[in-house]
Amino acid sequence: MGKIGLLKHAAGSLFIQLLLSFLAILIPLISFFFFSFTLLKNHATDEVIKYNTLSMNKTIEKYENHFNQIRNIGLDLLLDEKLNTLNRSTLDYLNARSLMRSINSYLGHKDIALHNIFIYFKKSNFIISGDRGAGADEMFSQYYQSADYSPAFWAEQFSKSSSFSILPSSTFKEKTINQLTAKGRYMPVIVRNKFFPDYQVIIMLDLNKMLHEFHDSSQDQFLLLDAAGNPLAANNVNEQVESTLPAWESGKNDVKQNDIYYFNKVGSVTGIRYVKIVPDNLISAQISNINSILLTLLIVFAIISICAAWFFTKRFHNPVKNIMQSIQTLNAPSAVQSSIHEFNYINDQVRHLVQTNNTIDQANSRKNSLLSYYAFMNKIKNIKLKDQELYDFSIQEPYRLLLFRLQFTPSFFREIDADEGKASFFVREYIDSHLKTYVQTQTIQLEHDLILSLVIGNSIQEDIPAFLSSLKTVFDLDQRYWSVTIGVGSLYRNSSDLTRAYEQVQALLDYRKLGNVTQIITAAEPLPDWQAAMTGGQEQELYTNLSSGNEEFVLRIVSKVLGQLEKKDATANQYYDFADNIVQLVTKTFASLHLDMQALQSHLALSGKARSCSNQDELQDYVVQLLTFAMARVNEKKAARDNIIEFVMKYMEQHYQDDITLDILSDKLNISASYLSTYFKTKTGMNFIDYINNYRIDMAKSLLKGADLRIQDVATQVGYQNINSFNRMFKKISGVTPSEFRKQQYLIEG
Repeated sequence: MGKIGLLKHAAGSLFIQLLLSFLAILIPLISFFFFSFTLLKNHATDEVIKYNTLSMNKTIEKYENHFNQIRNIGLDLLLDEKLNTLNRSTLDYLNARSLMRSINSYLGHKDIALHNIFIYFKKSNFIISGDRGAGADEMFSQYYQSADYSPAFWAEQFSKSSSFSILPSSTFKEKTINQLTAKGRYMPVIVRNKFFPDYQVIIMLDLNKMLHEFHDSSQDQFLLLDAAGNPLAANNVNEQVESTLPAWESGKNDVKQNDIYYFNKVGSVTGIRYVKIVPDNLISAQISNINSILLTLLIVFAIISICAAWFFTKRFHNPVKNIMQSIQTLNAPSAVQSSIHEFNYINDQVRHLVQTNNTIDQANSRKNSLLSYYAFMNKIKNIKLKDQELYDFSIQEPYRLLLFRLQFTPSFFREIDADEGKASFFVREYIDSHLKTYVQTQTIQLEHDLILSLVIGNSIQEDIPAFLSSLKTVFDLDQRYWSVTIGVGSLYRNSSDLTRAYEQVQALLDYRKLGNVTQIITAAEPLPDWQAAMTGGQEQELYTNLSSGNEEFVLRIVSKVLGQLEKKDATANQYYDFADNIVQLVTKTFASLHLDMQALQSHLALSGKARSCSNQDELQDYVVQLLTFAMARVNEKKAARDNIIEFVMKYMEQHYQDDITLDILSDKLNISASYLSTYFKTKTGMNFIDYINNYRIDMAKSLLKGADLRIQDVATQVGYQNINSFNRMFKKISGVTPSEFRKQQYLIEG
């Protein structure tokens, strides 16, 4: 048999046939892999550019989030109440130390690249940082000296209008006696608030830490530019590249110039342009690495495929009968048909399940579509009942709820010949008529001062729809008679959210500010600060001075609290809560001093309710008139003291240094001690022992302010033989110990 015959015989063997069959299957796979390799190779440059773009976007996100945190820290510090006490010629050391602790609490955050925080006080030209307090000139010429930023530069920043400024990085040094010591390279950030023009927060960012934390590699060539294109910070960028930056094209994040790729993007928060610089040879090296990896994978895949084909061919070649039976089974038409039948059966069952589910959905949809528009409106009238079933109707388009609250002024009741209900009805009719010219709507009257509108349609996408502006203009024409608050709910699409939507607009009405103008409040409004208008200490101090008839002090506290409410842009409810608190304190004072409660009730009835005040002037007049009335009654009672009270008080003033008891005084007056105690409390509103203790502590304060006496000597002179008893009583009445009181006086007097 010749060579040709041997080749034909070998080619006809089962082993060769199986091997060729496996290879025939593998060749398309290898071809597909080779095609994929070629395609990836051609698009490798695009993929590398995408990779660098994604890497840059990730880095920018870290920078932007970090700068946003920095701005929030600066704004928090500007709202610190201690700043008012520090912007004066005399430094309040206690508040200064407390402020430094607040600064250090931020500096302790490991995830923020902070080096130091300065709070710059304009009036006193003084700076408090995390580690010291110093004059501005001393701080920036000695401790943080920079060739780029002089002390005059920082002072000029008070005149800038922007609330958030990021300045170019600079090297800062500390000046000692013999030399300048480099502190590091920092990026200054200035945070200002137009409502607090006398303060600014300067935050030093650790540039090296930012570069280490925010970049995938320390070798990245990265550049930060401000809106004018001036460099803010750079990493591994030489001056030649920095001076030959390309022109940035709008909407294009990568630019190639002089064999260098510039990936750039403008931050959405800061407006900084971030530039990542990648030389073309680096991209070529990356592409070469990708090509090498792909080629290696192709070769490995081909070798593994051939080995696998050889292995499986050997396994099938040995059990010839099993292979033949398997081939017969696989090639039999019935087997193929059986396989297809099972596949079709499974598909038929899945199709049946899908059709059944669709049938159920269609049935539900048909059921919901049977509900009429008027049935839906009957349900919406009961929206405020939380247990109301709302699933029996649907709204097919986007919708919002608008809740209107009318607050009638005293001028309405004096000048308008109509009651509140009738006026509200006409307002509801006008609102309904006005809204129907723009959108599909239904308006209902919930209470005499509450009107609810449901607006539906695709034209209400804006947070404040345009048709509300014209409505506000009309309402403002009658602000003499009423003020209107409009709560604009969020955009909803499901009728199941109707109860939540109503609760939301109800809550929005509580955000109204005190004033006559119409106010439109949306869910985007920041939540108000719900802190109480007065601290517990202020409330106690106000009550004490109110009970003693100290009108000047009481009115000064009220003026201060109202000023604080105005400064933090308080809501109307916060003003009303403060007025209600004053009413409670006055009532408590009348009860404790046994004053004429009927006269107080008559005054309150004549003045009306505090919540009828439509602006701050009216509310301030209401509070001042109430307090003036109350203190007049208190002072009248003080002036009406009888001979017994006059004798007791005169004796106390002459003998407060001695031991004074009820027994001693009752013997002098020829009455019982128990009767004198009850009589004194009834006439003065204060217990005998509390009165003498308060008098002695007042005398002690005078001695602590004036004479340079030891505290023990002061205690003896005001009738306390035990220094511990004196200290306890002094702190109970004054809130501080005698030594702390003396230190405060030294600070106040300079």
